[in-house]
Amino acid sequence: MKDKFSIPYRVRLADTDAAGVVYFAHLLEMCHTAYEEVLVNLGIDLPKWVRQGTIAIPIIHGEIDCLRPIFWGDFVIITLTPQLVSDHEFAITYRFTSERESDQILAKGQTQHVCINP
Repeated sequence: MKDKFSIPYRVRLADTDAAGVVYFAHLLEMCHTAYEEVLVNLGIDLPKWVRQGTIAIPIIHGEIDCLRPIFWGDFVIITLTPQLVSDHEFAITYRFTSERESDQILAKGQTQHVCINP
């Protein structure tokens, strides 16, 4: 498996507050959107597995750090780095960078997932 995955994302009006800055909770939603996009790109049909009751992968922890403002209309790159925690748990770190200045970290976060057989 690759060490990192990068997903482009254009910030929508719905992601922002009245000042046009991304609302912090929407950063976690953007993380999950990028996670789902990576699964699709890898050919993993997680919705099918969940509907069949084969597996569930709930998020047991999520955190986000806002380092610089992200505005409506900005193009960001969300870089995901998965890490195996145990045989049934993994974490994903997320790094948001500007499409124009890739060395400038705008936000960072992490989600922890556990795999269960419902």
